[in-house]
Amino acid sequence: MNPVLKPFPKGGLPSASIHSVRFLAEKELARFKSGKDYPAKPFADATLSDREPVKAVTIPSGYDRLETFFFVRPGVKTFALHDGIRKGLAYDAEATASLALDLSGLSSGDAERVLSAIGSYLVLATYEPTKYGKKAAKKDSDKKKKTEPELLVKSPFSPSRAKEIFESARSMGEAANLVRTLAEMPANELRPESYHRRAKALAREWGAEFAFYDRKALEKRGAGGFLAVVQADPDHGYGIAKLTYKPKGKASGRRVALVGKGLCFDTGGYNIKTGDYMLEMHRDMTGSAVALATFGHLVRSGTKDHLECYLALAENLISATAYRPNEVVIASNGVSIEVVDTDAEGRMALSDTLVLACESDPDLVIDYATLTGAVIRAIDTRRSGVFANRDSLRELAVTAGEACGERTWGFPIGEDYWEAIQSDIADVRQCATTNNSDHIYAATFLSSFVKPEVPWLHVDLAAESNKGGLGLSAKDVTGYGVRLTDEILRRFRPEKKKAAAKAKKK
Repeated sequence: MNPVLKPFPKGGLPSASIHSVRFLAEKELARFKSGKDYPAKPFADATLSDREPVKAVTIPSGYDRLETFFFVRPGVKTFALHDGIRKGLAYDAEATASLALDLSGLSSGDAERVLSAIGSYLVLATYEPTKYGKKAAKKDSDKKKKTEPELLVKSPFSPSRAKEIFESARSMGEAANLVRTLAEMPANELRPESYHRRAKALAREWGAEFAFYDRKALEKRGAGGFLAVVQADPDHGYGIAKLTYKPKGKASGRRVALVGKGLCFDTGGYNIKTGDYMLEMHRDMTGSAVALATFGHLVRSGTKDHLECYLALAENLISATAYRPNEVVIASNGVSIEVVDTDAEGRMALSDTLVLACESDPDLVIDYATLTGAVIRAIDTRRSGVFANRDSLRELAVTAGEACGERTWGFPIGEDYWEAIQSDIADVRQCATTNNSDHIYAATFLSSFVKPEVPWLHVDLAAESNKGGLGLSAKDVTGYGVRLTDEILRRFRPEKKKAAAKAKKK
């Protein structure tokens, strides 16, 4: 179900099934504690602090409507705002048909952030993973009972501007839910072949071109990194899916490539995962889901960028033909790789996918991958790690993460980190022989497959799942990445020398 935006009724709120929500600046809390407008008791213990810069107070209003007041500290960070909204609103799509949102007590900047957050949150709150068997029948029955929720808004914006903010936010919420849906599909439902079909159908829906590099095409390209991972797969459904969107009308001139790791299941290969470590490995394709869903969001939003999306679709299986440590393979750019750990398959699959993405000389390549456990050990699952071949691009990703609420942490690559992945027999080792800082070594390895002249950002998706939810997401699987990319692209400017070279070619 998708929320519908409507203007605030002039004659006051109708009583039935409407949850009234007001956002106010922190300074207004004193007035409510005085009891001038409302009974003071519900507000008596409400306080704001550095740890809790957003405070929600909910009081009954009559018999059939709730009223929630959010008090917001000036300069509150976006993540804290999102976290406060999720915890304070606890929206129940089944119990509440509509929200009446009053933002007139906020500055225009804070009002825009809140409207965007609520627009996404209402969509995220309706998410449920795909159900099977009797659970699926019950879910279908429940769907028939639900009505589209309405969002009645009073804001400092014109109706057209409010709609623009809301529609963008709703689209990001839908995209995040697509990430979650794909990520939570069982491994026997989402295999490379069926994922290929889904991506192709979505490309058609979005008006994008679709191509697929199957085994023969990859062999022709000499994609030894990718093909090493899939040696044990007897079905040959693996490959690299490519979606292309060419904007209608006047284009921005920017060319952006999104790349995703799509390991539909990861056993670890001969370096097999043991015990609980193999649980949830059907979600090792989350990076590809982020790339695909973000592509769809940008297209639906009317992007003027030329977009390409590359999905490395594979499974890391075990058989007599599986790849082994100390083998040497050669990627499609001629770089030879000494295999160290078959459980480091993600970087192998991405190697040839990044080479392919760079062939069109994009202004920016962003790749997404659930690549390492080391990044989680470094920063937990509340942020994701970002790495880039430009310091300015890494810093932009950190700034964008703070601004949009999907936070990141920047790490270095290259320089003396190369020493740990040098090989005596190949151009590069797949990984270091120690797990310390593997997130840095993995990103350094990946940089071998990116043209130096192409700006490249790598997102190690530590925040794809967080116990108890994160930001606007109330569930463990967060859908992280769409909002971050949207904000990065709002801020990104192509390098002048690349823009000049393109203009010269024309």
